[in-house]
Amino acid sequence: GEVQEVEAEERHADQSTPKSSSITSLPTPREICRGLDEYVIGQRSSVGVYNHYKRISMMDAQRAREAMAERVPEDGDLLEKLPEIDELEPVEWPLPMPDEMCEVDKSNIMIIGPTGSGKTLLLKTLARLIDVPLVIADATCLTQAGYVGEDVESILFKLYLESGQDIERCQRGIVYIDESDKIRKSGGNVSISRDVSGEGVQHALLKIVEGNVINVPKEPGRKNPRGDFLQIDTTNILFMCGGAFSGLEKIINKRMDTASIGFGAQMKKELDNHKVQGKYFDNAIPNDLVDFGMIPEFVGRFPVIVATKGLDVSDLMEILTEPKNSLMKQYKSLFAIDNVDFHVTQKGLEEIAKTAHQRGTGARGLRSITENILMETLFVVPSLPNVHTVYLDDTAVRGERKPIMFTDPDMTVEKYEALLQEGEMDVDGATPVSVENDEVEDTDPVEEEAA
Repeated sequence: GEVQEVEAEERHADQSTPKSSSITSLPTPREICRGLDEYVIGQRSSVGVYNHYKRISMMDAQRAREAMAERVPEDGDLLEKLPEIDELEPVEWPLPMPDEMCEVDKSNIMIIGPTGSGKTLLLKTLARLIDVPLVIADATCLTQAGYVGEDVESILFKLYLESGQDIERCQRGIVYIDESDKIRKSGGNVSISRDVSGEGVQHALLKIVEGNVINVPKEPGRKNPRGDFLQIDTTNILFMCGGAFSGLEKIINKRMDTASIGFGAQMKKELDNHKVQGKYFDNAIPNDLVDFGMIPEFVGRFPVIVATKGLDVSDLMEILTEPKNSLMKQYKSLFAIDNVDFHVTQKGLEEIAKTAHQRGTGARGLRSITENILMETLFVVPSLPNVHTVYLDDTAVRGERKPIMFTDPDMTVEKYEALLQEGEMDVDGATPVSVENDEVEDTDPVEEEAA
């Protein structure tokens, strides 16, 4: 698919230009998006990464131009020096380069959205698609310098290891800080104790995110003042933050729907509705994040705020079947190990998606629902050699009866569904899953041997 094509292009680009990536070999935002769509349903966020690529390519091109300008000799022996100048080729750039290149600043990205909407998965998939080193760090284990817990510099050390301990490559990477809403300022009286895992972490991140030369200890975790330090320049490292920001929609609702009495009154919105919640997240501005508990200096360093949408029933149905590693494909693989086919009806998928939507835990809820439905089936089937198909429909998902096992070699899904439409409930060769029956079958041979 597209992912393999993009990876092949990047490998080819790596072989031709070991240190610098040329703009012509970059996947376009549309290509990045296509690659993401193979794994992530319902979310679109690729422009920021593409612009980060372009910034790096422009800087490489500018450096090559400057190097060429320095190599041109002043003392008339230009013809003798020409072969050497030819060796120093500038990075390819499809458009004519202006005489004075303006420096393009990085645009750090803040990703907000409800739980289970695919924020972390988006970045994990992105890490497969692109050639720039990408590290996903967790904000919950970070603390202010000097306290128990991971220092903020440990994120950069992870990026250094991810880039194969190559400082140059490390300094053009991407850092994603997950669960960044958990480092908000804690309420209450701040003078009692320092907020070392909340506001303190935001303070520590300020200089790193903005762009500065940071001293990163080579042996993280050990407080060794005389230890060796790596100097990493974070000016060209793209930082992305992500979090569920639960409760942010109420803050935005309060700001947008101020008039609650009189002619300009706004009716109270259903904030639990995913579509309403998504519209509020789309309208988030930095002030809302400040009210949420992030400090203004931290929010100001993330100029782009992207909202992921809460998933509706149709999105959840797509997640069940369409991605390369979709949940239904995973269960088919599990059953295939026991030489059993697994079939889910369209109505069954719809029922699973509806249940997950009602629970409000997003795509994560799909696995817990399916696991509960199929728990007994996965327990029983491996010990029954004559079962060749497991059939799951909406009746089984609702819990009105168990999933059906086909034991008759001639029974097919089409034949079973035709018999159901004719009104036959008990079909020979198709039995509901039952743990008790399995126990009887398992114990009989043992008792006979004992006798």
